[in-house]
Amino acid sequence: MIILIIYIISPLDLFPFVFDDLIASGFLIYFWRKFKNQKNQRNYYSKGQSQANIKSKPDGQMGLDQAHSLLNVNSDASWSDVQKAYKEKMTKSHPDKVAHLGEELQEKARELAVEINKAYNIIKSHKRS
Repeated sequence: MIILIIYIISPLDLFPFVFDDLIASGFLIYFWRKFKNQKNQRNYYSKGQSQANIKSKPDGQMGLDQAHSLLNVNSDASWSDVQKAYKEKMTKSHPDKVAHLGEELQEKARELAVEINKAYNIIKSHKRS
């Protein structure tokens, strides 16, 4: 990335005009966004672990209030809001999304995905009855 910045700033160019500088700028923006997304995913999973460890009932099952708080929805939220929150959480925490980050983060993503699925199923069974 530093080499790209130096190339863009330097008066020496491989090609005249600014075409090569635009290409170098495009690569620089691509790499910056990719790095930023990886950093955000790492932070999300390190914070998500504490959220996945919400206190459960003594028999090991999650309560309705814990399920709502895990999906970040109110207890009186509509079913479409619950589905939307579930899809957003699963999009961010699906284990396939972090396959490139490492084993520890993949395991945290698996645990978080299981907890999100449990919460969704609890809310779904409660809304249907």
